[in-house]
Amino acid sequence: MIVTIPGVQRFVAESRRTADLFASSEIMSTLAATMVNSAREAGEVVLPGVTGEAAGTPNRVVVLTPAGSGRTVAQKMADAAHERWERLRKRAQAAPVVGFPDVQWVVVPPMEEGYDAQWRCAQDLLGRRKRIRNFTFAPVTAERICSLSGRWPADRIHADGHAKPGEYLSSIGLIKRFSGGQEKFPSTWSIASAPYRHALSELAETDAECSKEIAELREVLGHLDEVVRQAQQGSRGHKGLPGIARLAGENNAEWLRSVEGAWCAPETWNPGRLRRDYDLAVRPDETWCELGQDAANALKRRAETHKLPPLSPYLAVLAQDADEMGKTLGDRDRAIGSFRDWHQKVSAALGEAGKQQRTAIEDCRGSVVYAGGDDLLALVPMATALKAAQRSAEVFGTTLQGVVTGQTPTVSTALVFFHVSFPLQSAVAAAHQLLEEAKDRARPGLAVAVQRRSGERVRWVAPWRLKDDTALAHVDALVQAMGSAGTLSPGLAIGMERDAAELATLTPDWLERELRRRAIRQGMPEEVGPALHALCVRRGDRVELPVDALLVAHFLRGGNR
Repeated sequence: MIVTIPGVQRFVAESRRTADLFASSEIMSTLAATMVNSAREAGEVVLPGVTGEAAGTPNRVVVLTPAGSGRTVAQKMADAAHERWERLRKRAQAAPVVGFPDVQWVVVPPMEEGYDAQWRCAQDLLGRRKRIRNFTFAPVTAERICSLSGRWPADRIHADGHAKPGEYLSSIGLIKRFSGGQEKFPSTWSIASAPYRHALSELAETDAECSKEIAELREVLGHLDEVVRQAQQGSRGHKGLPGIARLAGENNAEWLRSVEGAWCAPETWNPGRLRRDYDLAVRPDETWCELGQDAANALKRRAETHKLPPLSPYLAVLAQDADEMGKTLGDRDRAIGSFRDWHQKVSAALGEAGKQQRTAIEDCRGSVVYAGGDDLLALVPMATALKAAQRSAEVFGTTLQGVVTGQTPTVSTALVFFHVSFPLQSAVAAAHQLLEEAKDRARPGLAVAVQRRSGERVRWVAPWRLKDDTALAHVDALVQAMGSAGTLSPGLAIGMERDAAELATLTPDWLERELRRRAIRQGMPEEVGPALHALCVRRGDRVELPVDALLVAHFLRGGNR
């Protein structure tokens, strides 16, 4: 039998804050883990690989049970998920939710052909089951729609401090907010500034002046926090400014690693902005805000002097999905040994791949929303996004290698770079859409987009591999070739677009020479030419010139400022 909770990606994407995003994933993983634990008591779990951990548990569970008990066990698993959801609802003091979560299941009786035939039948039945709706939703007279989902009725306003002014939360939205908490998950600024803060922290270990500048920022922030606490006593349970209360006893270097990243940005210290962003009862004192801005600027200058990673207001959504994993699991010819045992081995490998991907992302200062092996969503700093995507794809292939016969399974990748002030929900939705475009382009495919505050700036879709390396490696080479100034002559990109038809008629050697000549003519390093040539894609007698890849490289090199 197969038991699943559909709509996980949509549920997770319905988030306005990073806390909503991470809490959504945590909730769904908890419900799935509850179903797995329930199934263990009555049968054998084939998929997913059971690790005893809730984090990253896939939303689909495949179980073998004694003949005749399938319906009972499946219903028990669905009930367990609903009971767990009810506990979450009561903790948040939210109103009852009818029809959520929508647990779906199919049961296949024993067959003469054995497990292989049961698997194929179950997959077919599950596809049909997904097209059936239960229509168990109770009629609701809604005056407002949930600000997170845009589809659930909002029944609580301001929700005891869990909603901002102007936000309206449904019961499901309130449960997300309650589970997310105020400081449980990193903000967009914290993720975007992670390489910058970490580099300054390392410098502060040996540089007394740097440690002193961190201490000055810390002192100003501590004073502001104390003023806010006193002014807001008894006001909606306000506990002070986010990201600093728990850091009182740590040294300056460790404090900077852990503090809310927004406090390192000089623009944060605008009094009006502080009052608006943190819903303060009083306008902060301008003198102290100027001191905070001066301290943040001093750290920026320190980073520039020592050529440390710059403070960037951009980060990226990284989405990856295994290519045709469902088809692979249904292909008996790719199995090693018995079909049933092989499914368990693949499941265990996918679970291990998820762990390895999580480690790879965290090593790049990123934060994983979910990583189930065949499905990944993460937020990563702009400076390490290419490395994180590359490494995550590599560990997936390495972990699955040898478990599946034939070609090693791959993942397609989407990266959406966005400003911290850009709507998070839009960035996540764009990443999922880009992932589909990447898969339509090639398997594995790659898609990259840059979202400015004013909207999308560039979109580039290409095969994952180009010539003798990955497309991301070639983009990174182009970034390095552009030089420290990161300058891009508009004439180079415009000329490539204008002369695309003529350039396509050149042989590979002459095309590389021409791109090199054009780069030099536009005042760019000659290494830009070969790097651009490596990103060209030949499709029959036509050449796709990497104009969009050039714009992505310009953005990564420093055109984001």
